[in-house]
Amino acid sequence: MGRHLALTLIRHGMTEENRRRAYIGWLDVPLAAEERERLRRLRTERFAPLDLLVGSDLRRCRETAACLFPGREADWCAAEWRELSFGAWEGRTFADLKDDRAYQRWLESPEAAAPPGGESYAEFQRRIMRALAKTLALAERSGACHVVVVTHGGPIRLLLERYAPALRPFWEWEAPFAGGYTLESTLERWKEGKRCISLSAVRFKESENGCGNGTE
Repeated sequence: MGRHLALTLIRHGMTEENRRRAYIGWLDVPLAAEERERLRRLRTERFAPLDLLVGSDLRRCRETAACLFPGREADWCAAEWRELSFGAWEGRTFADLKDDRAYQRWLESPEAAAPPGGESYAEFQRRIMRALAKTLALAERSGACHVVVVTHGGPIRLLLERYAPALRPFWEWEAPFAGGYTLESTLERWKEGKRCISLSAVRFKESENGCGNGTE
């Protein structure tokens, strides 16, 4: 049967840069002020006990984790769990870049081109798979059965593309702000690169008493 291991992937909350649809892969920006307040009022429904909390070291992810899991220190935050680096395009929008030929080539073939000074899709994939391998090793050493990863839209879509029971390409997966998915599997299947046994959405709702509790 193997040892049960669930991974919950949660995207960070909304930032002001997200609102204006800017590229902020490695740009270290905070959550929007009202988003922090909103996240503190959220609690999860039917959330399994949390054994390990890991994720991106960027501020928007650390703030999201602190709001959703108050009082719970992260076990590992690292650059490996960051979004794709957009290099010279960080902080810029489609309107800013639409006449840039390099940007047009990237839009036409994002898997073949890379932002100037940023990451190629292949480099991004290798990094996220390293992050997953390190997370699995940490889970194995600690005996964890449920790991929560607070990260970005790109890593979530990549892992769903590779490990979700249903086969769907990268861009067909939705990764809502402050939302995510739980992938149920076994440690052995994760390590072998096999698809997970089941997938469910993480659902949040407003806490009735106004205090969030992400461990419910």
